[in-house]
Amino acid sequence: MEVDTPELVQQESPRASSGSGEDEFDLEAFAAQYEGKSSIASIKAVRLNYVAQHSQALAGAALTLALAAITSSTLDVPLYENTFQMYRQHINAIQSGEIKSPAAIAWYESVKGNEVTADRSWIEATRREAQRGLEKREVELKGYITNLIKESIRMGHRDIARFLHRTGDLAGAIRSYTKSREFCTTSQHVLEMSIGVIEVALEMNNYAFVRNHVVKAESALESINAPPAAGKAKAKVPVTNLPGMVAPALDPAEVAKERERQTMQERLTVASGVAHLGASNYAAAARAFTGIGKETLSSSVNHFVPPADIALYAVLTGLATFDRTELRTRILENADLRPMLDLEPYLRDVLRAFYASKFKEGLDALSKYRVRQQLDIHLSPHLNNLLHLIRNRALLAYFSPFKNVAVKRMASSFGWSEEELVQAVIPLIRNGDMKARIDSRGGVLVAKKKDVRTEAFRHALEEGERIEKRTVAAQFRMRLIKEGLLVKSPKQSDNF
Repeated sequence: MEVDTPELVQQESPRASSGSGEDEFDLEAFAAQYEGKSSIASIKAVRLNYVAQHSQALAGAALTLALAAITSSTLDVPLYENTFQMYRQHINAIQSGEIKSPAAIAWYESVKGNEVTADRSWIEATRREAQRGLEKREVELKGYITNLIKESIRMGHRDIARFLHRTGDLAGAIRSYTKSREFCTTSQHVLEMSIGVIEVALEMNNYAFVRNHVVKAESALESINAPPAAGKAKAKVPVTNLPGMVAPALDPAEVAKERERQTMQERLTVASGVAHLGASNYAAAARAFTGIGKETLSSSVNHFVPPADIALYAVLTGLATFDRTELRTRILENADLRPMLDLEPYLRDVLRAFYASKFKEGLDALSKYRVRQQLDIHLSPHLNNLLHLIRNRALLAYFSPFKNVAVKRMASSFGWSEEELVQAVIPLIRNGDMKARIDSRGGVLVAKKKDVRTEAFRHALEEGERIEKRTVAAQFRMRLIKEGLLVKSPKQSDNF
């Protein structure tokens, strides 16, 4: 790296200007995404709890919705008690003046006197129901094991796993699903087991489990849809369409089967993308999220992640890893992804701004909706890294056509001060990503272009030196042979 003044030190890259953001976040719309999108309603409550933990302004309303979701559709007493404790702590913090958020205070004033109270009758009734339900299923499983009914044993473990998931015992659900694997006799059984494990593992944020079982599920799905063996395959009479004839309609059963297969494959692709995101493999995540089809949006089958979240993941990981051509072909011109982008309209504006090299507009739009991104349970831990990669890619894209550019002009294009821009560029130069040097006296960023003529002469000189060394060595060896001074190694005998 070449910097003219040694006083410059590396700092964190400048962040886009941030606003409050809570006004742009529609909590009810966010909660509605999870209605009917999962067989386990506790996922909705977990997402709302995450919102409450990371936003004081939205905590009260989020916890109220979470409590209602838990009591209406789950048997998860520990989750209810934990959520209610958070609810009371939030109210106490507002009353004591610890929380000074105007939005949080306004919410408290609107519910003052009508706060949610602990539903003791629901807690006791749910505990009894959970205990009776588990005991009933365990007794049924023991009977199946005694009678050695393999298929019934598998279904017994599966039912216990689903019930434990509903009661909030995620580790127990994983164990029961794993036990059922031994009794799976068909690829459909393996697929069903893997889907159950993926759903629980995503709720636990155990991305290693998700990746492993996505591979198993894809293998099982491929086996299910594999063509029959040649000897068992039914011979199909070839159909000849003569001029004027109407092509025969496709078999409805085959069409339905193919659509079911496509839906399942897209579910697995989405799960794989979330696992790659959780493992910080953003390039693979971007390819997964931009490779899904329309079934994710149109199908009534429950999906692991709502379509709006898929669009958000696809855009951020794509901006962080795709070049300009991939950004256009895989996102902007992706007809399957377009309906999902319509669920988050600002994402389309962000994409167009970055594609048109209007980086200030793009960064400002991302900053405006930063709260929406921070409150996503899978995206939030990686948000800073992704935004850092997006800013770096934008800086490289802006500078690449120039031989030199004024720091002031470049800073204005990003909406930063000159000092912020310099501090953002220094790591790129130091890492070798940006071939440039900073002329701090002239306030110019100068590209370091290779002199082709000089490089050619340097290469010719180096090659000449290598040839000269090889020639001298060959002449020396010839003289040794002529004088009989070359010692040859004895030939090895064939007898060992």
